Formats: sequence, structure tokens, C-alpha cells
Amino acid sequence: MDFLSFLVNSQRLTQWRPSGGPELMYIALSHESCDLDSVVSTLAIAYLRHRNPGTLQHNYMPVLNMLRRDYSSKSEVRFLLDKQQITADRHLVFRDDVPEELLLRSRFILVNHHVSPFHYCTEEVYDYRPYQCEAARLPIYCQRIMHPMHSCAALITERFDSPIYNYTNVHCLRVYELLHAALLFQNNNFSQYPLDQLPHVRDFQLLQFLEKHLGELELPQRSILYDTLVKAVFDLNELTLPQVMRREFKLLRANNGSHLVRIALCCFPMAVTRFISFEFSQLALQQFAAEHSCDFIMLLGTSMQPRGGLVIKEIGLIPLDALRDMEDRRLFDHLIINLNATLEPFLALESYRGLDFMQGAFFYLNVWNIQYYDMLSLMQRIIYNWVSEDVYLPN
Repeated sequence: MDFLSFLVNSQRLTQWRPSGGPELMYIALSHESCDLDSVVSTLAIAYLRHRNPGTLQHNYMPVLNMLRRDYSSKSEVRFLLDKQQITADRHLVFRDDVPEELLLRSRFILVNHHVSPFHYCTEEVYDYRPYQCEAARLPIYCQRIMHPMHSCAALITERFDSPIYNYTNVHCLRVYELLHAALLFQNNNFSQYPLDQLPHVRDFQLLQFLEKHLGELELPQRSILYDTLVKAVFDLNELTLPQVMRREFKLLRANNGSHLVRIALCCFPMAVTRFISFEFSQLALQQFAAEHSCDFIMLLGTSMQPRGGLVIKEIGLIPLDALRDMEDRRLFDHLIINLNATLEPFLALESYRGLDFMQGAFFYLNVWNIQYYDMLSLMQRIIYNWVSEDVYLPN
């Protein structure tokens, strides 16, 4: 079965029922951000597992960990998949397409993340980030492919290059083109490395493996491909403000024993100051907060750094209840103080003084190295500290 036929068949697997035999359902589940690296890696590893089935013919279904309605907000993902004739209607399975009963009886392959509510039945993990031993309650038998690389696409490409894992010698040019684009994009076109160091960078070595099959590209050709993907990231012309907010977001919860707070981190390729300048931005924020029961929304506006690559350049922290609750006011102050004081990572925040919008706090970052996952990790630590201080506060 070729790659496109495999994806078409994946949609039919949402109706799969166990027959009583040895056949199992394996779901390759992407990171909930569903960025380019995560989506491509999920599709690729599911296909590789399907083509290398072992002695038992199990089912493998790639699932994008987002709602189908939000796919249109992933402009660069849509652009790349459209080039390969992969459409949402015919080829992709989203989280809300999978019945709950199927989720409960499936085995999981976690792609580009390793902390999941499905940890209890996860058999494989592909993630290049450090292992979170306290949060990731993975089974002992779970295989963890967590090498220190710069992309999940590199981990998956290694599997295609492995005669042990890819024993049927599958080489799909369509999949390789997707992995090549993801590697190039996730590594910012490798612009941060001197040319003499590139041969020693593992992600670049795997890019060269792909180009052995696709045809070797010169530096200008790679730059054109990379610039095309970057342009697609900032192509938000067809999106509404709610779609921009849902483009990449994460809900964090904090509970100090008496007070539960929900904080949404919304990341998008637009300046925060531009977002809040639109006529219906306040309405969009209020609707998003109501839909997700948020008490705070943190807006993360990304820009292109001088050497390429998306980085956070503006932050907005907005309290949705106008800080009428004392506990919310305490947490708001705690967040602002810690964001300004943190050294890992150092944000070098510069406040936008005089900016009055929904009683929020807005900052410009005077650094060029802060990415979405850096802010997500930092906010998790700050919230944990707030909860810990309250738990252990003396009477």
C-alpha cells in the first residue's frame, strides 16, 4: 500500500472494531501543537510501522492531536501537505474523529511528546526533548527514542535509515520530501552552524541521507525551500482572530488546594500589539476564554530572528475576570514578578507602559532565542512554584 492509500485507509480505521484475534490498533499521536515537525513525523512513523509490521498484522493510524476545525490555522502545514496532494478531507485523522471507545482500547506511539493522558498504554515514544521523569508515567516496557537532536523528523529519518527497524527497505519519496522540509524548517535552514561544522551535525547528516534519495540540493535551493515555508507561516490572511488564537495553544492548570486556575498560552506569528489593535480582539479573547474556561490568557507573538527561525518577541498576560478575585490577583502578580526575574531563560522584558487593554500586562523581549517550548516550560515552573508556596505556607 502506497503512502496516500495508507492515509486514505487511516480514515476508515476510525470505525475499527476488534475481531477477537491478535490484531491490535496502534495510534501514532502527534504533539497537540501540531506544528510542521510533529505532523510530518507522525504521518511518517505510522507509515513506516505499517510497512514493517512484524509477524502480526496490526493496524497503524496517525492522529493529529487537534480538532479538525483548527486545521485551517496551520498555514505552513497545509501548504506543505497540499504540495503532496494530502488533504484533510481525504487523508487526515484528527483527535475529534476518533471515538472515545477506540482511544480506550488502542496502543499508542507518542510523537514529539512524552507526557500524555494515554501514558498507561504507550509502547513507543519519539521525542528529542529532555525526559520529564515526574510527569511522564510511561510503562517500563515502553521504548523511548529520545536522542538529543533538534527535530523529531531527525529521529524518524533515523528509523528509515535503519536496516533493523526498516527491514523491508521502504523508501517513499513523498514521505522523504515531507521529512526533508520538516528537518530544514525545524533547524532554521541550519543557518546557526558554520559550514565546516555542518557535517558533524546529526540533523544535517540525516538531511543528507534524504537527499541521497531525493537529489542533493545546493545551499541556494535549500534557502528557497525554507523561505517558502516561512512565508506560509505568516500567511494569516484567510484566518479569523479566533483561528489565530487556536493556531497553537496549551492549557495549563494550577490548583493550590482551594483555588483552581486555568491559563491558556496562545502562540501565533503576529505581534501581540498588532493582535490587540484589531476591532474585535477583545471579543475573540472573551470567546476563547469562555470556550476553554480560562482565567488568564498569555499571548505569545512570534517574529523571525535575524538568522532565521521563529522566536517569541512579545508577551501579553491578560486576566479575564479583571482581577476581581484576590487569589487571581495574587497569581497575576506572581506570574509578572517571576517572568521579570527569571534567568533560565533570561527574557530581558521591556514593559509597554501606557498600554491599557483588558487590564493586561504587555512586554517586549530584548533577546532573540526564546521559543514557544521555552515559554511553556517556564510557565509550568512558575505555576508549580505558586502552588508549592501555598501548599507549604505556615499557618
